[in-house]
Amino acid sequence: MTTPLNYTGNKSRLMSQFAEYFPKNIGVFVDLFCGGATVGLNVDAREIIFLDNNHNVINLLKHLSLSDFDVLLSRLEKLISKYGLSYSAKFGYRQYRLGVPREDNNGLKKYNFLGYYKLRSDYNSLKDKASAYALDLLYLLIVYSFNNDMRFNRKGEFNLPVGKTDLNKNNLKKLIQYIDKIKKTNHTFICADFREEKVQKILLNADFIYADPPYLIGDAVYNEMSNWTEKTEQELIGLLEKLNRQGKKFALSNILDKVGASNKPLSDWIFNRTDLHIFDIKYHYKSASYNKINRNAREREVLITNYN
Repeated sequence: MTTPLNYTGNKSRLMSQFAEYFPKNIGVFVDLFCGGATVGLNVDAREIIFLDNNHNVINLLKHLSLSDFDVLLSRLEKLISKYGLSYSAKFGYRQYRLGVPREDNNGLKKYNFLGYYKLRSDYNSLKDKASAYALDLLYLLIVYSFNNDMRFNRKGEFNLPVGKTDLNKNNLKKLIQYIDKIKKTNHTFICADFREEKVQKILLNADFIYADPPYLIGDAVYNEMSNWTEKTEQELIGLLEKLNRQGKKFALSNILDKVGASNKPLSDWIFNRTDLHIFDIKYHYKSASYNKINRNAREREVLITNYN
């Protein structure tokens, strides 16, 4: 299943490949750097811990997980009406395109322009971004934003421009599937940095850890406040090495090489190791908006495991 958060780099298209390499009958599974929670949602485990240092992501995932779909939808519909946004899931798509030339490929961008920026302004002006009302607004911002993504500037303001889509049938399907699935799952959401002592204790008590950190040589802008450097990469490698010594199974997603760049810390770590295994992943994010400049750029995306 796919997540209701179209978070940059989500792994929904890769899960069929990951299933070949992930262990079976997992006890406690940690989705480290969980983002939109795609991997954890698709893993069969007794207990799933979703862990990320982005409080906006964790708060929204938790908020949606605690919601009754019908009650949530009622609140969202009132907000859609308040801001004069399109609602193609209920009223269809065509009526919102009246007067727009057929060759125009901007979808519902023109119709939602004013309402979206009013919505964005109102959200950014809120002092309490963790309230249920604020999180309803944040979900709608993602649905109506460019590429249905989430991005904040250094001031903590949501800063994506208006997008082409709206609350359509596909978004509603993802939302109801998420709420239904998460309520049947023994799960915990934790907002913390992987370097914190409490996180390391959680990892050492887990049966299997999947890590999908920001890619050191990737092009995606996860968050303008992000500061993933070679030093951070080395700190993560140090943690994984510690887990390896403790006999904890883990899998790591990353990019080893791309045109003009190489992840040297990661390459140095895995060089000549017999206890680490590298599997090439057959998918590149050519359709992602952040990769439009050079969609054919060759990247070597891999899954690294410390078990056969």
